[in-house]
Amino acid sequence: MAKNTVVFVTDQRQEQLAGFLPGKIYRLDWRRKVRDKEEREALEGNVRLILPTPVSRMERNNEVTQLLKEKLIKRQTEGWTVFAGAVTPAWRQLFQEANVCWYDLLEDEETVRQNARITAEATVAEILKYSPYSIRCQKIIVCGFGRCGREIAKLLAAMGAKVTVLARSTEARKQARREGYEAADFSYAPEEAYGARTIVNTVPALVIREPFLREMHRDAVIIDIASRPGGTDLMAAEAYGIKVVAALGLPGKYTTKSSAKVLADAIERLQPSQEGECEKPWILQILI
Repeated sequence: MAKNTVVFVTDQRQEQLAGFLPGKIYRLDWRRKVRDKEEREALEGNVRLILPTPVSRMERNNEVTQLLKEKLIKRQTEGWTVFAGAVTPAWRQLFQEANVCWYDLLEDEETVRQNARITAEATVAEILKYSPYSIRCQKIIVCGFGRCGREIAKLLAAMGAKVTVLARSTEARKQARREGYEAADFSYAPEEAYGARTIVNTVPALVIREPFLREMHRDAVIIDIASRPGGTDLMAAEAYGIKVVAALGLPGKYTTKSSAKVLADAIERLQPSQEGECEKPWILQILI
């Protein structure tokens, strides 16, 4: 028999996710003080739980987070399968100690690849929203050349931007040059900053420092998509009047149906729905 599903909704992507999974959809709001019977029993039995991507968004609702953690600690999780994204060490430990079957969706190669493409499109939307300059013929610096950095550089170049990649890894810089971009180490960042009006950072470490910011034009914008605390010295940026946009969770803000389908496809790939079950499973969306 197919498992019933509980989706914890924290953004539009999580909300759209249920539409791509088999089952009858119900919707409840955990933020209400009065609990329905279905809500109280949602975590019982043979269910698969779909936590947010990133999983840290569970912390928005302390009550439901504590309930989940208590059940994991007490091992009241028989029949659970958990899906989440960017699983933190603390959640990872809870899943492992409870002996729960769990998956980090952002460790699935196909999901990461498609997520990077959607993130690149959303990053362009952020640039167009906050920068007063056209992308075409503009010098744009992309910090980092991992999955997202590479897709962002590719899309910006296709739109006519003059892309320079800053990367800490020698191999990443070589790869960037092979793909037709200018590339340099971060020690050359102040020099490269001259003439650039947009910086996109994908590195989850402090790489955009005061010397870099000092050389930037005052109407430049930094789109920082790296996980918190990002890669920009915010105090220095404020001192120089440089706008910094913390663009986190972009797939949850843009093209939400396509983003949701990427996650749903990964879930079905990792745990296919069983065919021919007598009873159609239900999907409970819980707003937290």
